[in-house]
Amino acid sequence: MDVFLLPVVPASPGREPRFELYCEPAPAPAGDGAGDAAPLSRFGRWEKGFNQALAEGEAEQRRQEDGTAPAETGSRVTRWLKRSLAAAVAEQRLLWRLRHAKAARLHHPATLPSARALALAAAEFRRDFDKHRLWCGVDTLIVVASAPLALVPGPNVLAYYFIFRSVGHFFSMRGARKALNPGLWTAEPSEPLADLERALDLDTASRDDRVTAIEAALGLSRLAVFMRRVARRSKPA
Repeated sequence: MDVFLLPVVPASPGREPRFELYCEPAPAPAGDGAGDAAPLSRFGRWEKGFNQALAEGEAEQRRQEDGTAPAETGSRVTRWLKRSLAAAVAEQRLLWRLRHAKAARLHHPATLPSARALALAAAEFRRDFDKHRLWCGVDTLIVVASAPLALVPGPNVLAYYFIFRSVGHFFSMRGARKALNPGLWTAEPSEPLADLERALDLDTASRDDRVTAIEAALGLSRLAVFMRRVARRSKPA
């Protein structure tokens, strides 16, 4: 599994740039959501609900990334829930994938020592583990309290949302815990990522052109979209 330590905000004098971990989305395995014909345990039902909400979130996130106009169908609550699902997918996809990783390679700017890159990634995974462990407990209580919603016939986005949050935090906690195993990782210095760090100081048009070229050099397909989203998020209010 390939993970990228991306410089996303230019360094201030005497400091490192701000980094974020990134991976490309992968199609869900064909077996996900299977087993409808067999009786499901409670967690099996929650996981089925998670997969339903994940499909909604993936579709909404891809729509946002591609710049498609927001859909006006559904209630205001339904549209808000879909946006929330999309945000959760974007934030937690890496941790969900790490649950199943047998080995992971951390690509980092060649200007950054490998030991430092691995330490930065480990610190991020430690924060993730603590955060998702807390919210897994909180959202599990909400799922139990909202159980009657799951009995409503037909698609129930609200029930799926609470299940998604609970199961998603549980999966993220497991992914973060696995990522904290040093034996999982190898580090690989990357010249294109060093070039990405230098591109952060360019004007918007030049930076976008450079990021597109770096995306191709790394064999990625959504890096430019991710960097634009980070840039919008990092703009002063």
